[in-house]
Amino acid sequence: MVLAHIMSEHDTNLYGTIHGGVMMRLIDDAAAAAAGRHAGGPAVTASVDRMTFLAPVRAGDLLSVEAALRRAGRTSMTVGVRVTAERWNHSGPTTEVATATLTFVAIDADGTPRPVPALASPPPAGD
Repeated sequence: MVLAHIMSEHDTNLYGTIHGGVMMRLIDDAAAAAAGRHAGGPAVTASVDRMTFLAPVRAGDLLSVEAALRRAGRTSMTVGVRVTAERWNHSGPTTEVATATLTFVAIDADGTPRPVPALASPPPAGD
């Protein structure tokens, strides 16, 4: 799952960089989409296990938030997230600006945890 967003002046803090909470929302959105797709339905954030800001982001940066499942338990899923930034109007190098790990729980219509599918095993080497 990849979510991309051009950051604007409305996303900045008093230091002129993107507010950490804005980036955290995008991370949660991408991770929730990855978890929900795997679960085949709603999944809610149970915890943010790790959140690391690596470099500042500025207005005019294109943020790409890539989320992928790392683990699937009985009802919960661990999602890893990597965030990169580049100028929106230049084709150039990207910078890794944040990483995160979140845990989600799949829920049914009543909000009760429900089972999720196991992660597919990767094919053996050479296949």
